[in-house]
Amino acid sequence: PARDERAAPARPVAAPVARPPLGLIDLLLRDRAAVRAQIRAEVDLAGVLRTMIGTIAVAMAIVGAALGSYRGGAQIAYAAIKLPIVLLGTAALSAPALSTCGAALGRPVRLAADLALVMTGLALGALVLVACTPLVLVGRALALGYHDMILATVAMFAGAGVAALVMIGRGLDGGVPGARAALAGLCVVSALVGGQLAWALRPYLVRPRAVEVPFVRDLEGSLLDAVPEALRSANGIYRRDAAPLPGEATP
Repeated sequence: PARDERAAPARPVAAPVARPPLGLIDLLLRDRAAVRAQIRAEVDLAGVLRTMIGTIAVAMAIVGAALGSYRGGAQIAYAAIKLPIVLLGTAALSAPALSTCGAALGRPVRLAADLALVMTGLALGALVLVACTPLVLVGRALALGYHDMILATVAMFAGAGVAALVMIGRGLDGGVPGARAALAGLCVVSALVGGQLAWALRPYLVRPRAVEVPFVRDLEGSLLDAVPEALRSANGIYRRDAAPLPGEATP
């Protein structure tokens, strides 16, 4: 049969190569499959890690400063310091869980590549949060209520978490036994580790009427203990003996 002259030639697949930091960030935004291919081929993993750690640190500092601006003052610097610590600490403690769970289920152990993949996913999530930062500033300008701002912040972080999870999930080879189970284990460990670490370094979003803003609050139980209390506060039910208003005497 005659060759169809209109048929487009197949697009050649470029071999993974090392890229400069800005080029790698640009590729993460435009062609995430190429970034995953580079990590899967274990090409310049040290460079990938350096770039993604720097991206997370800068991006989360911007997000933290935006959240801290709701209260203003020292809280801007406090939140800008703490949020990068939370995300980087979560990645450092969770990435080994991905390799460990995968190894137990028959997946090859690739600790450096798994760490690079987790960092890359979190860097993408951090960039998504930076893109949502103007919404925080709009809410502050509109004097959005404290609990409404918290809900908006949770929605932003949930969206960024989904983006990071999709990036990591697609980076795992689905044909290898244990890949999906390893991803599930990573989700559980990240939720527990990240949630408790974020709880230990709170506050990030502080009521504007707060007189003093501590760098961290005293540990009052765990994150699981705080969930029922937060639900009661969102419904207008407060325990004044535990959280008196400014100037209000404590019984």
